[in-house]
Amino acid sequence: MKPKHPFPCPMCDCDKTRTLSDESAVEIYEFLEAISANFQSRYWQRIDRHYAMKAKRNINEQQPWRRKDIPF
Repeated sequence: MKPKHPFPCPMCDCDKTRTLSDESAVEIYEFLEAISANFQSRYWQRIDRHYAMKAKRNINEQQPWRRKDIPF
């Protein structure tokens, strides 16, 4: 059987991936948290508007307790 990757792939969940040290894992986690917080602080209004419009489309005007996106 041919191996999935010729080298360890850091982005997939196969058994050929290398593990990180505790310190490296925390540094990457904190970096991603900082990026996420910065992104949310800059674009929160657009994100909120998107979800508000999405929720509005799912409301049944005649029977608001019945959402349109529920198949049954």
